[in-house]
Amino acid sequence: MAGFPIQYAERIRTLPPYLFAAIDEMKRKAIERGMDIINLGIGDPDLPTPEPIIESLRREAGNPKHHQYPSYDGMLSFRTAVADWYQRRFGVTLDPKTEVVTLIGSKEGIGHIPLAFIDPGDIVLVPSPGYPVYPVATSFAGGVSYTMPLTKENGFLPDLSAIPKDIAQKAKMMFLNSPNNPTSVVASKEFFKHVADFAQEHQIIVCHDAA
Repeated sequence: MAGFPIQYAERIRTLPPYLFAAIDEMKRKAIERGMDIINLGIGDPDLPTPEPIIESLRREAGNPKHHQYPSYDGMLSFRTAVADWYQRRFGVTLDPKTEVVTLIGSKEGIGHIPLAFIDPGDIVLVPSPGYPVYPVATSFAGGVSYTMPLTKENGFLPDLSAIPKDIAQKAKMMFLNSPNNPTSVVASKEFFKHVADFAQEHQIIVCHDAA
């Protein structure tokens, strides 16, 4: 029986190569050529996980109550601990039942949040350079990325005043990252206040990636 060509969906065909995978391939080829490289790529910790954490995982893995599906919104005790920490750290009160979400990792949240709020054609403001998942997640949701250049002249922070008025009015979401990767710049409270005012004026959801 003859086969038939299988085509990827348009959202896959139009994706650019994943940056970190491309960097890994470049490193692999350099090592194969005998080069001694210093890896300044993805921030993968090179220190072992602390023993108390490993021991806790071993102990809890043996508890039968953890052998079933977890609750859909995560443990309330964990979400309460997050809300308590947020209050101590930032002076902001969060309702752990409605304003804290448990994730399997920050990448999951970044990758999925556009699916919850972005419709096809919606504009998402993304910093450049920045985490590749911002534009990829936007594309998967059918959105359109508008790049905010991080330049030396602007202290490697997005220049909100440079965003055209029509883009700002149409934008539905903005990704920010501080401390920034890869520039390492830390945004000031004044900058975040400016962002909050800008977002309130244009009704833009701000997604701050603090990872």
